[in-house]
Amino acid sequence: MEEMFMNVENDQSFQWTSSTNKTGNGRFYRAAVLCLGLLSVFLLVGLINLGVHYNSERGAAAELSTVKANMTELLQDRKKELSSLTEEKNQLKTSLSSLTREKDRLDASLSSLTAERDQLKTSLSSLTRVKDRLDASLSSLTEERDQLKTSLSSLTREKDQLDASLSSLTEERDQLKTSLSSLTREKDQLDASLSSLTAERDQLKTSLSSLTREKDQLDASLSSLTAERDQLKTSLSSLTREKDQLDASLSSLTAERDQLKTSLSSLTREKNQLDASLSSLTAERDQLKTSLSSLTREKNQLDARLIEMTKDRDRLESLTRKSCPAGWTIFSWSCYLLSSRSDSWTIGRRDCQNKGADLLVINSAEEQKFLSGFSRVDTWIGLSDRNEEGNWRWIDGTPLSLTYWNKGEPNDAAAGGEDCAEMVANTGHRWNDLNCVTSLQWICEKSASQL
Repeated sequence: MEEMFMNVENDQSFQWTSSTNKTGNGRFYRAAVLCLGLLSVFLLVGLINLGVHYNSERGAAAELSTVKANMTELLQDRKKELSSLTEEKNQLKTSLSSLTREKDRLDASLSSLTAERDQLKTSLSSLTRVKDRLDASLSSLTEERDQLKTSLSSLTREKDQLDASLSSLTEERDQLKTSLSSLTREKDQLDASLSSLTAERDQLKTSLSSLTREKDQLDASLSSLTAERDQLKTSLSSLTREKDQLDASLSSLTAERDQLKTSLSSLTREKNQLDASLSSLTAERDQLKTSLSSLTREKNQLDARLIEMTKDRDRLESLTRKSCPAGWTIFSWSCYLLSSRSDSWTIGRRDCQNKGADLLVINSAEEQKFLSGFSRVDTWIGLSDRNEEGNWRWIDGTPLSLTYWNKGEPNDAAAGGEDCAEMVANTGHRWNDLNCVTSLQWICEKSASQL
């Protein structure tokens, strides 16, 4: 662009210096310079319009802004040079006489200016090619803008999907936090129960040792009384033999009869005393036997309670070390899973068995209460009387003891029979007998696994 303005400047100098003698050539050069100036202005305006049109494209906008600034700066420089040339033209007019003398020299340089004119034409064609390249860049930038718009819409959709996933993960995290706090509270309650049971167990152990010592003392007293009783029995048998001897010698010892009668009465009193003592010892022995049997029963009860407490302690300890597979819910010592589909009682049980579990067995009121909040739909449970009508049993073979039948159930009201049990959600999860081929969801249960 600077070369073009230099050439325009040289053309203007040539025009001014040759205007005195070659008026026709001067007009031609003035027209050529005017056309080149207008072309330069048009190119500058086109570049500025391109810069404004693609101002939204950040990379291209920065480059076009730079070009615009450079072109504006160049235009200002050329304006300054034009004003300077105008002043110079006035000076040249005043020095027309001296320029006339230089006419011959300018004529000699006419060929040089002609060559420069050709260079200007070459520059014009070069600018035309630059314009074509700018047009090609414009179409390329347009395509790139469309691609960027397409990418932007795709990224917007992907962002919406990620926002939805983030919301879902946030809800799941909140549910897991709630479950964790609930499990923590349950663990604290179990720890408190374990401490209380441990203290009670220690007290029972102390009571058991005290009772054991008392039992040993009673055993020793019983042994002593038994020995005394045996001695009395021996004395009694000896006295009986003596009495027989006295009776045998009564006829021959008539003279001694009074003495023997006295002795006999004495022996009779002693015998009565011995009988009274024997009765007293027998009653005391019976009391001791009763006390011993009572203590034995209490000891057995304490042993049974100790075994039960030991089992409870072991279960509590094992509870803190058990877990369930992903998707299952733990309660007490079992894992529970609500099926995602509905089918018959038999297919539901087979599905649970394929998962290493079986249909639900309810063993306590706490478990029934937990299940009331576990599901909000009607579900099969592992209770039926399919083997014997009216004899309801759980699938593990245990008879039905704890029941939560709905009012009037079971009634076996269906035409094909109602041999399988369900939990009905809208009745507080109470039980109802139903035809086993009915399609319902089911609850699987299995023991929690050891960590």
